[in-house]
Amino acid sequence: MFSFFKKQTNPKAKLKKILKGYELPSFPAVVMQILQKIRSPYSSIDSIAASLSLDPGISVKVLGIANSAAFSPSKKVENLTQAIALVGISQLESMVLGVGVAKGLPKKSCQWHDPGEFWLASAKRAVLASELAQILCPAKEGECFTAAFLQDMALPFLACHRSEEYDPIFKRWHLEGGDLAAIEREYLAWDHAEVAAWICSEWGLPENIAAAIRGHHGHEIEAYEPLGPVRLVAILREDDDNSGLEEMIAEAGVSHGVSEEKMRAIIEPGFEKAKELARLII
Repeated sequence: MFSFFKKQTNPKAKLKKILKGYELPSFPAVVMQILQKIRSPYSSIDSIAASLSLDPGISVKVLGIANSAAFSPSKKVENLTQAIALVGISQLESMVLGVGVAKGLPKKSCQWHDPGEFWLASAKRAVLASELAQILCPAKEGECFTAAFLQDMALPFLACHRSEEYDPIFKRWHLEGGDLAAIEREYLAWDHAEVAAWICSEWGLPENIAAAIRGHHGHEIEAYEPLGPVRLVAILREDDDNSGLEEMIAEAGVSHGVSEEKMRAIIEPGFEKAKELARLII
């Protein structure tokens, strides 16, 4: 259990109640083994590549991402060792975490939830958070990418297992904009960021990522510094007609001093990278 949880918090029980008896699937064991190998200071690139090769699905995705526009290799990356050397350990961990979470999330469309649109929006947030981190907090770039990519991981579960109560909340957010967590708190005793932190706990995801996800709508987490890029991209919504893009650009200037010109310069190429990332990750 994470150190920032309140005493007596039982994530498993909380999730079962909120999701009306639905049992959260286990985090894929092979993905967890790969993550442990990646995080070990004693692992070589070759040993990590060998571990990745145990899951052909993940191997294909990692190679695909390494060859994508996001990394623009000078020549085709043909094996996992080359892919790891190109993307780096931090980015590799982010990729594998994303693939693992994608395996556990609902694959079907439920009410307003469309998996393709969800992962595209998630990829847009991740890529922009990474670009913004290079400006605002370079040492946290990998952490910002991962937390932004996974920050709305609770929404598919809420769409599929709590749709009656949650549908008007999601529709209002897309029509009116504003802060999703604040809207949720008007209707419910919890918000999607809190639910996501419980999911992170059950799946054994890193505490720093869980803390960033829990705080991406402004909730302060003791002993953890808020990640500005992660909070900023949380403004983005899935609806192209009311995406929150202009709100995000304005907020970047007010809160972080990032000019409109700079924001627009990173958004268009960032969104192109996100399209390919979303296609490859799911």
